[in-house]
Amino acid sequence: MFGTRFYNETIKRAVSIFGTLFNNIDIADIKTDGTVLSIKKVPISYGPKAKFLARLQNETSLNDGNRTAISLPRIAFELTGFEYDQTRQQNKLFRNTKTTQETDKVNRKFQYAPAPYNLNFTLSVMANKMNDALQIVEQILPYFQPDYTVTMKMIDDMSDNRDVPVILNSVSFEDTYQGGFDERRVITYDLEFQMQLYFFGPVYQGKIIKNVIERDYIGDGNAGFTTSEITNAGLVKEVKHYEPAFENRTNTAVSDSSTIAFGTALDADISVGDEVFGTNLTTNPTISSIANDRLSVVVSANVTIDANTRLKFVGSVDTNDTFVVAETVSFYDDGTDNTYADNLIDDA
Repeated sequence: MFGTRFYNETIKRAVSIFGTLFNNIDIADIKTDGTVLSIKKVPISYGPKAKFLARLQNETSLNDGNRTAISLPRIAFELTGFEYDQTRQQNKLFRNTKTTQETDKVNRKFQYAPAPYNLNFTLSVMANKMNDALQIVEQILPYFQPDYTVTMKMIDDMSDNRDVPVILNSVSFEDTYQGGFDERRVITYDLEFQMQLYFFGPVYQGKIIKNVIERDYIGDGNAGFTTSEITNAGLVKEVKHYEPAFENRTNTAVSDSSTIAFGTALDADISVGDEVFGTNLTTNPTISSIANDRLSVVVSANVTIDANTRLKFVGSVDTNDTFVVAETVSFYDDGTDNTYADNLIDDA
């Protein structure tokens, strides 16, 4: 339905990070005089607690030739659910942009704002001795007050690393000490966690804006650029026009000519009517025509420039352009003529 196939491995990455938090827990057998008899690592695996408990109870009747008992203590964890977190939602049009350019030095990857979700995990600590269970739990609880933050690389193709809080919500305890003599005792601690994660959409690629030209215009707040007369309310609209400026270098020197040649082809977004900056003329010329191979242009006035001169090309003003930002500002009448020039320097 959506038309773009992508897979960022976000859930797989989250499960791996959560399990890694608890994969280095050791317990020790200690005598009453403090002598350490042995130290062993607690195994951890993904799966529901019920599966391991069922295996413990059914081992005596196994007929598959597997007579190895499940060792205790051990840790099991599983992902139990998702829920949308509206409190962390950002503007959906925000872009996360890769900090480095692509190899072509022209494009850069970006993604739109991610969707915030909370992932719920259950961590189960199982042991047949109370002291073993307590050793494991006490090596976990001090780190969660109530959260522990890990830094996670969200997408391999992007440079976005985010701090992801893992919150401990509750701890419950169960001891199956009641039962027959042929049943193994299992002490269980269930710890409920919540990971505040983000799900990103597909990675897009766009051209880099390397230069921007800012130009100011004054209107009456109603008709854009048609007049500079201040209204009776003393309000005018100042419009700052921001446009991408595309850059190219001349191939050879130009002496009093309107034809300019370039070493590389002009960007496809440069068109007839665009303003040319860098010619040293008082009034910037505009492009009159572009050669088919886009290696030369004819401008509206003769220019004299050196070889390898850096020229910038900016599109014509359009009040509906994406890069136009309009701001309403207040002017106070000082009793003089209420008509001002269309530039801020003369007005001052």
